Amino acid sequence: MQDAGPSDDPSEASAATSGDPWPRGQTSRALRRAIETIEGDRLTLGELVDALGRSGQGLVLLLLALPAFIPVPALPTGFVFGTALALVAVQMMAGRQSLALPNVLRRQSLPRKAVLSTVARLDGFMSRLDGVLRPRLLALTDRAATAIVALLIFILGVTLVLPIPFGNQGPAFAIVIFAFGLLERDGVAILVGFVFACIGVAWNVGLVLFGAAITERMMHLLPW
Repeated sequence: MQDAGPSDDPSEASAATSGDPWPRGQTSRALRRAIETIEGDRLTLGELVDALGRSGQGLVLLLLALPAFIPVPALPTGFVFGTALALVAVQMMAGRQSLALPNVLRRQSLPRKAVLSTVARLDGFMSRLDGVLRPRLLALTDRAATAIVALLIFILGVTLVLPIPFGNQGPAFAIVIFAFGLLERDGVAILVGFVFACIGVAWNVGLVLFGAAITERMMHLLPW
């Protein structure tokens, strides 16, 4: 019997060489593989963070941001995932590589089908991002720059916690872009994430300051 030759997939080979169990450039596949390592119909945040933590901070940020971007029914996604993102950001600012959550968040669970459905719905988007991102402007992904990104993610996480109607998508999308930038060491993505972070925060400030007036005007436009 002949020994199996080396993998033809360069991302798999790179992962094997670096000790990273998830291949870069295949983010949605990496998320699904992590979910498949956990048994049961419900997945706790603790289990997911533990499974993804081996792949670095980018995938953890991505998984925590996705439910806030596409809400999971019957779960206060803004509060739960915003709090988790803020805590992860604090640990990133402190330079921690292994991420941890308090037990009250680790016990929060999600239906496996809902998590897989969220990943599947964004599969095309993530695949397109995987195709255009590449290592560049590496100074924006080094340790010092990551601390600044983490500070922005902390602010965005706190914004997600606030009960602002229609306020989650902007900050969550900015965190998704930051996550991809960290995963692929793409400084351009970090810059784009910064732009969307500013837009997301400005949008929420606008909703807080002018939301009542906008709602009142919309009510006057209704036919009753």
